Amino acid sequence: MKGLVLEGGGTKGAYQIGAYKALRDLGIEFQGVAGTSIGALNGAYILQNDIEVMEDIWLTYDYTHFMNIDEESYEKYKNIDFTAKNFNAVIGLINKARKNEGIDITPLRQLLEKTLNEESIRSSNKDFGLVTVHWDKKINPHPLYLEDIPKGRLTDYLIASSSLPIFKLDRMDDKLYLDGMFFDNMPISLLENKGYNDIVVIRLIDDFLGKISLNKHQDINVKTIIPSEYLGGSLNKDKDSVEKNIKLGYFDAMKAYNRYEGTKYYFNVDYKFDDEYCFEKFRRLDKQTIEDVSNLLGIKKDASLRTLMEVVIPKVGEVLNLDKDFSYKDLFYCIYEKKLEENNINRIQLYDFNKVIDAVNKNINTSKILTLNNEIRPIISLQKNKMSKLLTNYFLKDFKNQG
Repeated sequence: MKGLVLEGGGTKGAYQIGAYKALRDLGIEFQGVAGTSIGALNGAYILQNDIEVMEDIWLTYDYTHFMNIDEESYEKYKNIDFTAKNFNAVIGLINKARKNEGIDITPLRQLLEKTLNEESIRSSNKDFGLVTVHWDKKINPHPLYLEDIPKGRLTDYLIASSSLPIFKLDRMDDKLYLDGMFFDNMPISLLENKGYNDIVVIRLIDDFLGKISLNKHQDINVKTIIPSEYLGGSLNKDKDSVEKNIKLGYFDAMKAYNRYEGTKYYFNVDYKFDDEYCFEKFRRLDKQTIEDVSNLLGIKKDASLRTLMEVVIPKVGEVLNLDKDFSYKDLFYCIYEKKLEENNINRIQLYDFNKVIDAVNKNINTSKILTLNNEIRPIISLQKNKMSKLLTNYFLKDFKNQG
C-alpha cells in the first residue's frame, strides 16, 4: 500500500497543494493519508478528492477568511515560525490561548463546515490519520485514525490538530487541544502501523528534527519531497507567497521524481545531457583553463587530467555549494545556473536547457577572464560570489569553444 504523509507548518501548507498536483499528474495514487496541523487539513481535502477546492481556498481567500484579526496584527504575526524546537518560546502564547486571549479562528471553522464533506471522506475507503495533543500542564499526545473520530466531529478534530498556540482555543470534551506539531509533526507511524511500507512525505520545514524523525523509519520505503527554499512564516496568507509556494511544490515534486532537471533551477528533461556527456565536457577542458582555475583556487599542481578530476573539480563543487556526492551532470548544470543567478533570472520557472546554453554563450563576458593570467595569485579575501563568477566564466568560455 502506498501512503501520503503531510507535515505541519501553517500557511507553508500551500506547498503541499502544488506537490500533490504533481504527484497526481505523475499518476501516483494513495490508499491512505496522514497529516498534522495544515497537513491534516490538506489531507482531508485530498481524500475528499477536491484538491481544486482547496487550491481555490488557498489562492482566493485572504487571512480574514481564516481568523478574526486586524491588518496591523496580521502584519505583526504573519512571519512567525511555529516549530517544535521553538516550544519554550511559545509557552507564553499557550498561556494566552488558555485564557482565550489568542486570535479567534471562527472563520476557519465556518470555511471548513462549508467546504468539507465528512461523509465523502468517510466513504472514500481510504485510511486517514491526524495528530493533535491536549494540554493539561503537560503535552498529552493524541494521534487518531478516522474510525476513532465520532461521526460529525471531523471538523472539530481537524481544528484541534491545527490549533497553533497563537489562536484562541476552544475546549472539546472538556480538554484543551493544541497543534499536533508538539508531538509528531510528520506522522509516518500512523500509516506504518497500518501496514504501509511505501510512503511519500511532503515536508514543509527542512530541519534537523525532521531528519531525525525520518531516520526512525528506515525499515520502509520513504520518499521525501523537500522545499528547495524557505517557505515563509507560519501565518503568511499573502497571495504572492501562496502562489509561489504552490508553484515551488509542483516543481520540487517533479524534480524529486526526475521529471525536471537542474540543481537549483528547473529544466525540461533532455537525455542529451546525461552524466557521460557532462563528463566529456570536463575531460576535454583546455590545459590553459585547468591552469587558470587551479591558480584561482590556489591549487599548486600540474594541469593534468588527474589533477582536474581528483583535486580541481571537487574543490569547484565545494565553492559552488554542491552536495559532497555531486555528479558531473550536477556541476555542468550548476555552472550555467550561476549565470542565471547573476542576472536575477526567476528560479521558479521551467526552462529549456538548450536555450539557456545558447543565451549564455551569446552573453559571456570574456573581459574578466582575460584580465587574469598565470602570474596573478588568488587573493584569500576574494568574496565567494566573485570567486564563483570567475570560476564559471572560465568553464563557460571553454565549453563554448568546445562547441
